[in-house]
Amino acid sequence: MDLAFWRDLSLFYLLTMQLIVTLLMALALYFFLRAVVAMRRKATGGVQLARKYVGVAHDRSLQLADKAATPLIRMHAQFARGVAVTRALRPGHPSTDQTKESSQ
Repeated sequence: MDLAFWRDLSLFYLLTMQLIVTLLMALALYFFLRAVVAMRRKATGGVQLARKYVGVAHDRSLQLADKAATPLIRMHAQFARGVAVTRALRPGHPSTDQTKESSQ
């Protein structure tokens, strides 16, 4: 047995070890990807459920905001109407019809 035999044997051993490490890494990557796909499948269902509840909450909050704002808007409209009437009735101030006629 000369050195060429031992050289060939050591090269075979090193290649075999590298092949084993590569196969183990490929196997680990395969199972990792399968786990990611399974988690994504489960998370997608949860995300869709959360999206549904967020939509319901959004619609309900809009309804409640409209319900709360309606009296305030009515009060503001009544106040603006009252201000307009008092301005029109004050002596010395022309009404809006007279100002339109005088500007033409």
